[in-house]
Amino acid sequence: MGEVSLDVVEVALPCPLHKTFEYLVDDQSLVFPGMRVAVDFARRKMVGVITAVKAESEFPRSKLKPIRALLDSEPLLSEDLLTLAKWISSYYHAPIGEVLQLFLPAALRQGKAFYEVEFFYQITEEGLQWRMDDANRQARAKIAILEFFSQHQQYAEHELLTEFSNFKNHRKELIDWGLLQRIEQLDKRKSPAKMPSLEKPLILTTAQQTVVDEIIQQSAGISFIEGVTGSGKTAVYTEIARDFLARGEQVLMLVPEIGLTPQFVSRIEKSLKVRIGVIHSQITENERHQAWRDALLGRVDLIIGTRSALFTPFARLGLIILDEAHDGSYIQRDGVRYSAHNSAIKRADLEGIPLILGSATPTYESVRNIKEGRFSHYQLPARVSGEMPEWEIINCHEEKVYDGIATKVLDAIETTIARDEQVLVFLNRRGFSPVLTCLDCGSMLECDNCSSYLNYHRTTGKLHCHHCATRYPYPENCQKCGGSSFKELGAGTQKIEKVLADAFPQAKVLRFDRDNVRNSHDLEAHLAKIGDNEADIIIGTQMLAKGHDFPNITLVVLLNSDGLFFANDFRADEKLAQLLMQVSGRAGRGEKKGKVLVQTMFADNALFHELPAMGYHAYAEKALEIREILALPPYSNQILVQAEARSEAEATHYLSGLLGLLPATKEVEITPVMPNNLKRRQGFYRVHIILQSQSRSALHRLAHQLRLLYEANIRSGIRLLIEVDPIDFS
Repeated sequence: MGEVSLDVVEVALPCPLHKTFEYLVDDQSLVFPGMRVAVDFARRKMVGVITAVKAESEFPRSKLKPIRALLDSEPLLSEDLLTLAKWISSYYHAPIGEVLQLFLPAALRQGKAFYEVEFFYQITEEGLQWRMDDANRQARAKIAILEFFSQHQQYAEHELLTEFSNFKNHRKELIDWGLLQRIEQLDKRKSPAKMPSLEKPLILTTAQQTVVDEIIQQSAGISFIEGVTGSGKTAVYTEIARDFLARGEQVLMLVPEIGLTPQFVSRIEKSLKVRIGVIHSQITENERHQAWRDALLGRVDLIIGTRSALFTPFARLGLIILDEAHDGSYIQRDGVRYSAHNSAIKRADLEGIPLILGSATPTYESVRNIKEGRFSHYQLPARVSGEMPEWEIINCHEEKVYDGIATKVLDAIETTIARDEQVLVFLNRRGFSPVLTCLDCGSMLECDNCSSYLNYHRTTGKLHCHHCATRYPYPENCQKCGGSSFKELGAGTQKIEKVLADAFPQAKVLRFDRDNVRNSHDLEAHLAKIGDNEADIIIGTQMLAKGHDFPNITLVVLLNSDGLFFANDFRADEKLAQLLMQVSGRAGRGEKKGKVLVQTMFADNALFHELPAMGYHAYAEKALEIREILALPPYSNQILVQAEARSEAEATHYLSGLLGLLPATKEVEITPVMPNNLKRRQGFYRVHIILQSQSRSALHRLAHQLRLLYEANIRSGIRLLIEVDPIDFS
């Protein structure tokens, strides 16, 4: 029997359909999964990724189209990365074509070539002689460039420009004189590893060194480093990474937000002295493409990035580190709804490499995994320098409060800045005032597109919706009663900034929120001001709640933690405990004693007293006992199914109709259809159900059936979203 030609390929395309598509390829072509192809699809040209190569199709060959072009000469995505993409598609009920878009930079998604044409240079025999001739010693710049070259070795132009900023000035003469030969070719060279510096800038504590030594001895598996804020987790990550880098392996470090990357990169770069690439949402697409390409060709040794960096291909990945592992920023809640935390666990398992998770406040799921031995547990119970701050609860029923700040808090701020120490005031609410109300009829101004109040921003003089980003002019008259008197209620970061600037006119007040810090340049400038003591009072949102190290901040004030007490969310207690510990961790990180003031209307709540007394881990274990009694996650599994439509009645009717078509099951509990906490967003009304079960497989079967029912009953203007392991129901 003759060999059957492998000339049918399955291709994942960027469309919302949960399937791959088959195409024919020339049987002389060399095709492998992980390569990109250009194809015709629905009268459009598209770029897809080959997921499988097959001998035959179940469809007649006459029905299959040929691919337009094979875009790669070798796979860009490894077998492990393709398997990871298929797992994300299956587990999170997302179309495989859309999942694979997460794995490629924009240029590659658009079909551009992976390998770039570049100029390479090689020294000639004449060049070797010329650089040795004493008569040419006066041409010092040219001699320096030529002495950089080894015989028969080719160097890329970008390497020479990095080494010699004046290379362009001498390039033409070096070529014209026959001293250098220029060759144009595809830049496919893979770079060997650069060994890290063996000089360790810090002497680790005994506790830190023990953690480093024990984790290095493990060849695989998941390690969880639970260290109080200021215990030196970054130094531990760095020393573990140094060991893997010295073996010639690459390391991937994930951080939850761009706000953590500048300090993080600077600290690690100085310590390890290896080639570092950075991937996050604030870099350009060209920079992202370059970092992605450098990792695959082995030209960077360490990638530091946010959620999307997880899908970067590497030449020789040996270790993944996930800092602030509890953080909700690792979960993507639009497009493909996935958890980078859980996906990192899957990638490490597929590639057979160790994964390190670190946090001062692990999620309750992680606390359970530690308790049941699925994660190896390492503790750093003490700070490297300084002590944990003391807490004081400020009861707003007993203290006078002016413009959102208690008099006792103002006194503490005055005392702190008088000592030339810094204050961090934490308020997780942007803008000047979160509500604008009409004094005549009492109505509060809402967004036309969302069921949320408009937030007055003093800097723009407009009303902003923080959900759909629509801006409205400040009203002259009330739309309901025609009145012209308005009052701004509540306090956002802009209002607190004004209040504190008025109260302390000699102090330098710095606001640190997404309205004031719009890009990486703003971020680095603000962080530098804090680090250089050019700000006495810092008003920050969650951007400053974690990861940053400012030793002169000795007082931290939490102004509005009470909002979580009213959240319709069983995780509210967990989120508040994490927030309190993370924000308080910014105080007293140097030799100076730190203090935390928590301003609240609920001073008797047990959390405020038990958490600082017991410590976070013990508090979490106690809370888990209640979760187990109530059969709530992590002792059960949940999937959120949400329907969106132009009217609440339409969304409710549609989702109820789908539920009515499901087969009866006792394994899965299904809540009634209910509106989201934010029931209207960007013009769509949102309703949802929660599926809950002890059996993960039964849960996923039911979600899969719901998706199939939706695809068989698609209605114009109605969307169905599935979110696995939801952490937010807004």
